[in-house]
Amino acid sequence: MIRIGITGHRPHRLKVSDSKLSARVASVLIGLMKADGKKPGSSTPCLDIISPLAEGCDRIVARQALALQQRLTALLPFERGDYEATFGDASTTTEFRALWKASSERIVLKGLAKHAEASYVAVGMVTLARCDVVLTIWDGKPAAGRGGTPEILQNALEWGIPIIWIDALKDRKPVVLRAKARGKKLPQLDRAAQKAEPLTAALYREISIKARGTTSA
Repeated sequence: MIRIGITGHRPHRLKVSDSKLSARVASVLIGLMKADGKKPGSSTPCLDIISPLAEGCDRIVARQALALQQRLTALLPFERGDYEATFGDASTTTEFRALWKASSERIVLKGLAKHAEASYVAVGMVTLARCDVVLTIWDGKPAAGRGGTPEILQNALEWGIPIIWIDALKDRKPVVLRAKARGKKLPQLDRAAQKAEPLTAALYREISIKARGTTSA
């Protein structure tokens, strides 16, 4: 099982259309499935998507994972009712509840809405602790506050977790970011793109092999 931690932006920072981002996400998930020896439509899931199910990136990935019959783990920073209060409107709450119900595993951390930033940091750290690879839809810009996408990505680099990056600003092929040395700072958008590795079949296989070794340990 390849465990994929999700971090990324809510809708206001996603400048690429939902349909194009969904297609990019599907291509990544299918690439990982093939690397693990599974074909789309296989009755046995090989991916576990670990997601807080927030609006935007989280749900784009969750929808594609379920469409491909893969496993979804919902990981919330604090109680469900308080979390739902952070959503934009009733329709997004309805979607969240459907994804929550469809999740194979549901985990609620003991954070508090009144300490939201600390709770978001915690859920990001737990996501990293449980995953083999991070999948992010990121615009390459600094975080708006603690627990944001860049902070989670920086920690992933420091922990040696590969990051599959889908650009939130421009529709282009996903790439892989990973630290060349410990302590290296996450670069901004242009430098990150220049230093990124093209996502090849060999990289998919590398991630799959590493995941199998970690899971069996």
